[in-house]
Amino acid sequence: MSKKICILTDSLSFGGAEKVAANMSISLSNKGYNVFIVSMLNDVDYKYKGTLFNFGVIKRDYNNLGAFLKFISFFRSEKFDVIIDHRTRNSYLKELIFSKFIIPKSRVFYCVHNYKLEYYFSMLKTSWISLLPHVKNNTFISVSDEIGIHMEEKLNLKSKTIYNYLKLSKQGDESHQKKAFIKKYIIGVGRLTEIKQFDKLIRSYHASCLVRKGIKLIILGEGVERSNLERLVFDLKLQDFVDFLPFTNNPYDLIKNAMALVLTSKVEGFPMVLLEALSLNVPVIAFNCKSGPKEIIVNEKNGLLVENQNEERFVEALNKLLDESLYEKIKANTSIGLEKFSEEKIIQKWVSLIENHK
Repeated sequence: MSKKICILTDSLSFGGAEKVAANMSISLSNKGYNVFIVSMLNDVDYKYKGTLFNFGVIKRDYNNLGAFLKFISFFRSEKFDVIIDHRTRNSYLKELIFSKFIIPKSRVFYCVHNYKLEYYFSMLKTSWISLLPHVKNNTFISVSDEIGIHMEEKLNLKSKTIYNYLKLSKQGDESHQKKAFIKKYIIGVGRLTEIKQFDKLIRSYHASCLVRKGIKLIILGEGVERSNLERLVFDLKLQDFVDFLPFTNNPYDLIKNAMALVLTSKVEGFPMVLLEALSLNVPVIAFNCKSGPKEIIVNEKNGLLVENQNEERFVEALNKLLDESLYEKIKANTSIGLEKFSEEKIIQKWVSLIENHK
């Protein structure tokens, strides 16, 4: 009888970790596992496979106590063999209740998707307290080597690195196909939040030679910083050069037609959008932020890796896109190193972990 697996996620929309959870539900289902996917919010856009328990709908339809009892009943009745937790876990009391009273005897793989450990561990200043809201039978999974090192330094906690993997949809997004971008452009993709630092991208673009060459900037995503970013574009008189497009769960046509994908985040975990661009033969430019970019990009080979948070160097990197010989060299090498991020290799690591974990 196949193992029963629960995949926990904040939602099935918008974010990279959420997309990873959705993809994992498909891959593990295809391997013959009985997969349940639990979404804490009623945001479901990504394709998934298995049985969905939409806790967002439960919270909408029941009062707090009723929803909590439904949640407890679900986990106690299903008796999962393995729980894979992709959520952010920064509410100490909720996580303590969850681990000690709802799933205390479960086997849980806790995934850490961001270098900013506060998203996953409360009370970081006191490591032993920070580790209390976890079941005893646990394994911590870091999605980059840098995160694993950081966890050991901060929490004296050993983890296993398993990269996220590529799983591209074959069909593009028709809503964006209808809007033709005849001119050349670069593209930034992600939530419009402070930590993604699209303001730095806009300023760097403004200072580069790309504007004079008529190469546009497309920013694809939604978020609380949208109005501030639009104001910055207006102040810099870039209205004719910068386009904001809404979130889509299938951005690949827009990415594959770009000159380059650019990333100016303050902090990341393992930025899947870099892998997605490289797999579409699109060069990438990124700050060498914590963490992930340097585990993907080999500077001036498959992309440009820029000194972390140095806007002047980022402007120089954007200008290098106009160096035709360098650009063609990088574009010819975008597929180098992608094999280790393949679905087959990564899922096999998960299968081995699921089957061998005691």
